[in-house]
Amino acid sequence: MPEPRAALITRPLEDSRREADALEAAGIPSEIWPLTAIRPVATRCWVPPTVDGLLLTSGHGARAFAALSDRRDLPALCVGARTAEIARGLGFAAMPGGGDAAALARFAIGSGLRHFFHPRGRDTAADLPALLKPSGQHVTEAVLYAAEETGPPPSPVAHALASGRIGAVGLWSARNAALFARHLTTLNAAPGLVAVAISEAAARPLADSALTLRIADMPTGPAMRAALVETLGTPT
Repeated sequence: MPEPRAALITRPLEDSRREADALEAAGIPSEIWPLTAIRPVATRCWVPPTVDGLLLTSGHGARAFAALSDRRDLPALCVGARTAEIARGLGFAAMPGGGDAAALARFAIGSGLRHFFHPRGRDTAADLPALLKPSGQHVTEAVLYAAEETGPPPSPVAHALASGRIGAVGLWSARNAALFARHLTTLNAAPGLVAVAISEAAARPLADSALTLRIADMPTGPAMRAALVETLGTPT
């Protein structure tokens, strides 16, 4: 039986390695091209005394906050199970939301907490303060890191795209999709490449591209991996 075509993983390096390991366990080879790298942009982090909960929309936010603050007494409402897992490993009492920012906002509205602290990156996909304002809840945000663009693909990745060895590219955010769309103008990607996005919003920057688009059934890591595995032809 021929080896399945590879998945292209575009998350920051540590996350991409974890995704590649999971796909390898499912029989899918991977190439890694981190479209962004996580860089700290703050040296201090002050939490207002009225804050009674954290909103964590990524593991990067959890790590950045933990590096700058010794506060571990605040309940952490997390966007998904993986972020909650990372937060618990850092000492937080973490609870997972529904997998995206809208579900996290609904979780926060029902939590009974009134003032949240949101450690986040420079670019964000959702306006949590606006989502929670109608319910009378307040969100203090702090930009602690940036996901900085890394540039063109490594030569092995460019060759794998041109040769058709890569059959699908995974895109975990709208920003990643926008960066990939921009690179498509100079990449010599073979026909048949499928873009697998974690959500409709993440797929939108590629709506006018020639790529076939596929959306994960849910905005979660396991659903993304399942979509990549199914797209590349190996049963889960």
